[in-house]
Amino acid sequence: MNKLILLFTMSLLFSTSAFSARNIKHCGSNAESTMKDALRFLDNNINTIINNTGDLKNGEKKRLKNKLANINFKCMDHKQVCKKKATRGGKSRHLFNAAVVICYNNIRTLLQDDAFCTLADVLIHEAGHAAGVKKDWGHNNGPNNDKVYRLGYAAADLCRTKSLDRAIRLNTNN
Repeated sequence: MNKLILLFTMSLLFSTSAFSARNIKHCGSNAESTMKDALRFLDNNINTIINNTGDLKNGEKKRLKNKLANINFKCMDHKQVCKKKATRGGKSRHLFNAAVVICYNNIRTLLQDDAFCTLADVLIHEAGHAAGVKKDWGHNNGPNNDKVYRLGYAAADLCRTKSLDRAIRLNTNN
């Protein structure tokens, strides 16, 4: 009986924390505001982005939409995951794929006046990883034309077509 109660308690604990609504964490107010703008762009244009990506399977589309709505995004500029690689924009890694690390200031520094659309690119790219969208072998070292990269490219291209690209303000929550 005790094992059953423990199992039930653990399932409630993990189900509510791993599958709750999307949050933006560890970002200063400027970065959080910009992240919300980029996520709003993605939410409002997700069907167009998916269609422009091409060959996503129905299951991948469904998982991506669900993951984008429920994942946590964390500004982690102060952590080694961002500090040790200045070109890293983000990384999908967390228990149950429930969070994505965003290297916000790396994006800002590298892209300067054209950083907003790249931020949208990174957000959907990393959400694609967390949602299990198929990536090619040699994903980061190959031609970068797999589905996960093409999701990001489709988002950035649409963002630029809508003339939304701009500089993003410094994340001061380091």
